[in-house]
Amino acid sequence: MKTVGLDFGTHQTKICIENKNRTETHYNFHRFVDLNGELQYTLPSIICITPDRKLKYGFVENIPGGIYKRYFKQAVYRDTNSPGMTLWEAARYSIWYLAYILFELKSVYGKEDFNIQMGAPSDSNGIDDRKAIAVSIMASAYKLVEDVFRNDRKAFLQSSYEDLVKLTDIVPYSEKIKKVYGIWVFPEAYACLMPLVGRGKIAHGMNLVVDIGGGTTDISFFTIEEKGVNSKQYYPQVYDFFSLNKGLNYLTEANKSNHMDILEMIQFFSEKEIDKHRLEIYVNDIQHYCNDLINEIIKHWKLGVPEPVANLLRFLKNRPIVYTGGGSSIRELQSPHEPFVEQKIISYDTWKSKEFDDKSIFENPSLCQVLSTAYGLSISVSNDTIEKKPLKDLFDEIKKAYERRYKEEQMKSYDNFDYSLNYDAWK
Repeated sequence: MKTVGLDFGTHQTKICIENKNRTETHYNFHRFVDLNGELQYTLPSIICITPDRKLKYGFVENIPGGIYKRYFKQAVYRDTNSPGMTLWEAARYSIWYLAYILFELKSVYGKEDFNIQMGAPSDSNGIDDRKAIAVSIMASAYKLVEDVFRNDRKAFLQSSYEDLVKLTDIVPYSEKIKKVYGIWVFPEAYACLMPLVGRGKIAHGMNLVVDIGGGTTDISFFTIEEKGVNSKQYYPQVYDFFSLNKGLNYLTEANKSNHMDILEMIQFFSEKEIDKHRLEIYVNDIQHYCNDLINEIIKHWKLGVPEPVANLLRFLKNRPIVYTGGGSSIRELQSPHEPFVEQKIISYDTWKSKEFDDKSIFENPSLCQVLSTAYGLSISVSNDTIEKKPLKDLFDEIKKAYERRYKEEQMKSYDNFDYSLNYDAWK
C-alpha cells in the first residue's frame, strides 16, 4: 500500500509518494510533464476552458478565447480574499482538477491501491469544517473518476464543460466515505513537522513553523515531546495552529495580473514582485498573532506556576521560527517575530537522506521549501487525529514538579514533628 502526500496548492500542486516494504521506506516526488515535454515537480493549479468548451489542466498554453480559472482552492475553503467565485463553482473546479490528479496517479500506478493524505488551511477552531470540505471534494473526484468515467481518462478529457457540470455530484462528508476512499486530512501548518522533528532538526521547547503558500500563511505553535520506553522518539505536540488568509497572492497582487503574468509566475515569485505596503500589513498580522499567543501563554503561567513572569520570558527568549512553503525562499518574508527570532529555513540539509531515490531534488535548495508539505503529508499514519493540547496544559510538567516539591516539604515537616512537645496536635 502506497501513501500519497497531496499538497493541493493555490498556485501549484505537489505530490510525494511513500513506498514501504518490510525493511525499507522510500519517498519519491511525482513529476509532471510540461508543455515542452520536460518533467516538473509542480503542477500549476490552473484550468483552461477552451473555445470548444473542453478543459485543460495544469500546464496550459495561452489559447486565444480561452477562459482561465485559478484560485479555486482558495475559494472552496471560503477564503474572503479569493476573487469572485461562488462556492459551488469553486467546488466543481476543485473536483475536476483533483480528478485530473487521480487520473495522473492511476496512469503511473495502475490499479494499485493507495491512501491519500492531504492538507487543508485551517486554524485550531475550524479544522473539523475544513476536513469535511477536503474529504468531500476528494471523494467527489474519486466518484467522478471511478464511477462516472470508470477510469477512462480520455473520456474525461474529451468531456465538455457542460457535460462535466451534469456529471458532477458533491459527495457529502461522512466518516464512512472517508474510510472507503482512505482520505486523511491535516492542517497545512502541521504537515511539515513530522520529518523535521523525527530527524532532530528542531530544538526542544516552544517553536513556531510558518508555511507561506499562495493563498494562505499557515502557522503552527508546538513543542517537542518524547515518547517510547526502550528508545527515545520525539514528536511534535501542537498547542495551536492558525491560518492567515494572506499569502503570495495577496503580497504580489497576483489577482490583478493578466494570464501571461500568471504563466510566468507559476513556479516561483521573486522579491521584486512583493508589494511593500502589503508586506508591512502582512508582517504586522503575523506579529499580532505572536503577541496574542504570548499573552495567552503568560496568562496560563500566572494561573498555574508560582514563579515570576520574568522566568517565563527567559524560556521564551530567542525561540526558533522555521519558514517553509514556496514563499519562504523570498528573503523579505523571512522576518523574525518576537520572541521567535532564531530564523531557520527548510533546506536540503533539513531532510536529505537515503530514503529519496531521486537525488536531483537536492540540486535546487528552493525545491525543498516548495515540496516540504507534500513530503510531510506522505509519511503514513494510522489516522488523521491530531492530539492538540490547550495552552493551559503547556506548563503541566512544571506544575507537577512544584506539587512534588510541596509534598516532599510537607513530608519533611511531618518527619521533624515532635509529638511530645505538642500533645494536642498529636491527638
